[in-house]
Amino acid sequence: MRLSILGCGNWGSVFGIIQQRNGHDVKIWEFDRKRAEHISQTRDNAPFLIGKKIPEEIFVHWDIEKVLVGAEVVVFAIPSQALHSTIDKLTKVDINSAYFLSLTKGVDIKTLKRPSEIIDLLASARGRVYVLSGPSIANEIIRGEPTAVVLVGPDPAGATNLQHELASNNFRIYIGDDIIGVELGAAIKNVIAIGCGISAGLGFGKNAKGALLARGIVEMQRLGIELGAKAKTFWGLSGLGDMVTTSFSEESRNHRFGKCIGAGKSVAEIQAEMIMVAEGVPTSKAVMALVSKCKIEMPICEVVYSILFENKPPKQGLRDLMTRPLKYE
Repeated sequence: MRLSILGCGNWGSVFGIIQQRNGHDVKIWEFDRKRAEHISQTRDNAPFLIGKKIPEEIFVHWDIEKVLVGAEVVVFAIPSQALHSTIDKLTKVDINSAYFLSLTKGVDIKTLKRPSEIIDLLASARGRVYVLSGPSIANEIIRGEPTAVVLVGPDPAGATNLQHELASNNFRIYIGDDIIGVELGAAIKNVIAIGCGISAGLGFGKNAKGALLARGIVEMQRLGIELGAKAKTFWGLSGLGDMVTTSFSEESRNHRFGKCIGAGKSVAEIQAEMIMVAEGVPTSKAVMALVSKCKIEMPICEVVYSILFENKPPKQGLRDLMTRPLKYE
């Protein structure tokens, strides 16, 4: 297949490499012209990809139209808050792709739309938007470590075709049937992972993290069911699987971000130091807007938001969670 990947960050470049190894023709769009030219000439994508070169066979370019020529699958591997502007660029491009595949995890702050809903705004993509999500730390995948993810989309035949085309011996793909739940799980788990990082940064152990994870699933389900998702989805790869991975891995941006917060750094300081985006930070804003809209309670997400954006001291935030009125599980 001919894949055009929009986004040359960590996940976009790693996904491109594993698909090139699968025998597919891969092109990657890097929006920054100087970076694109540097990557194309040197095959070096540091600091997003360390210790691995992008193969010569992969075409890397800054011109999105050149990258999209002949694409059978358009893959979105860009931050959730940049998705709308990318879709705006694509309205001026003639695209005849069979599949539009989202790897993006988050919820748009301005519109509260999920990535697939934003991509679906593109006329040529309507009815052809699929989502691939799950516990997928890119650096582990490029090292050849076993990874399992879930693929959901509008057409079972199309999903099956993508499943067989994109899977490999170390990259196992399951098919799901709940695009709302898969995307919400992928987004909310980043907020919970920040909370787990904050707990670790404060020096707390596995008891606290276990509680945050168990109750985090409850919060995911609460919002998901309200928005039309299936409860069982949140116990799968895109819910529990991704949340556990992101909340424990030292290679997880969201866990690291939270850990730095717990250790006393400010949001501005951490964002200045981090190269890659911690999606849970903007997503926490979107989640709080959804909480208000749906009139539900998500105490962990609310505390994370308060710590990130309302200057609540991390210790006070954890204390607030522990001293809430006692109730049944």
